[in-house]
Amino acid sequence: MYLQKTKDFFGSPLFFLSKPTGLAYHHALACIKKAFAMMIYILFDIIGFLCYYDKGGFMISFKWNETDFNLIQYGRGVFTTDMPGHSHSKNSYELHYIVDGEGVLTTDSKSYSLSKGNFFVTGPNVYHQQSTNPEKPLTEIYLYLQSSEKKSADALVSSFLNTHFYILEETDFGHLFDEILRECDEAKFGYISAAGALLQLLLTKITRAYVPHMSQITETSGTLNDRCFFMIEYTFINNPSVTLQELANTIGLCERQTQRLLKKYYGKTFREKKAEAIKILPR
Repeated sequence: MYLQKTKDFFGSPLFFLSKPTGLAYHHALACIKKAFAMMIYILFDIIGFLCYYDKGGFMISFKWNETDFNLIQYGRGVFTTDMPGHSHSKNSYELHYIVDGEGVLTTDSKSYSLSKGNFFVTGPNVYHQQSTNPEKPLTEIYLYLQSSEKKSADALVSSFLNTHFYILEETDFGHLFDEILRECDEAKFGYISAAGALLQLLLTKITRAYVPHMSQITETSGTLNDRCFFMIEYTFINNPSVTLQELANTIGLCERQTQRLLKKYYGKTFREKKAEAIKILPR
């Protein structure tokens, strides 16, 4: 009975219990090789990103304009399989830089081709899935950040935190990603300070890409309202086609709060204020 069960599994009697001769031996050996290959395949499939490494279980804390951030995970590697669709939790932002290869980024609303030099951010509740080209697999660096509550964040930080998804085809961010990974990997004396400073610079550059019309005036001294009003007027003067969402991001408020602010202090709705800005444009 035992030999019969074994025969059903291998397709022939268990060769090492009898004299290994002829076709039965070679057939059994081939079956064992196939079974071994299947075990290796399953192991690789469980591992998923075979060439991908990440560094979890650590945390680098830093401040960016008085707002607390934590780098809780980072990694670099080659996609050997597609990344399943997922989204991040509240106050979580993942920064992605494509080092090489080709693939596709899919969100709830659109698909984007990915290639060398691309950069994108996926913030809270943004569904995203990445597929790779097997012939030119994606190589990516990622940084996973968490921020503190944004109630007291200034305009620069608020612009970053309020932008939950953004993608750029070409950037000069690659060397900063490399430097941050190098500091974290080598963990030399002072690496936490060095990595924190590099992360501040990276986030500043990213936010400048969000709102290129923003000026240093947003970070000058004065009360919050003073800066807020200055930013509103500066924005309408320099970018009269601004959208309500863009203006809200610039001053660090939600769209409803921005509407209320304009009505309370300017006596105009956003549309009226925008029409006024367009009307006074030089002809």
